Amino acid sequence: MTEKVNEAAQNLQDVIKDTDAFKDLSEKYNALHEDNDAYEVFRSFQQNQDELRQKQMSGQQVSEEDMKGAQELATKMNSFDTIKNLMESEKAMGQMIDDANMLITQPLRDLYNS
Repeated sequence: MTEKVNEAAQNLQDVIKDTDAFKDLSEKYNALHEDNDAYEVFRSFQQNQDELRQKQMSGQQVSEEDMKGAQELATKMNSFDTIKNLMESEKAMGQMIDDANMLITQPLRDLYNS
């Protein structure tokens, strides 16, 4: 049975890669990658977010300085159209994945709501 689920998941992966939303996201990411300044800010933001997550997961307090740094990076990100375009495409992909997740998990919701 697990093989069937894995096969269906692999098929879904292939379908997702073929969607306009994924193709658009790929184009936006490639455009970001070509904009060196924007890409550097984007990578710094990702690294900062990873560091904050690690602090939280290890029980460390996130300081005001940490939050200020994250906010400064977020403000910088908003100054680049390539990053804003990528974020819009990510939002569309996220919605598509959320919708698929709702369909996939419907049997569980039905089970627990019966």
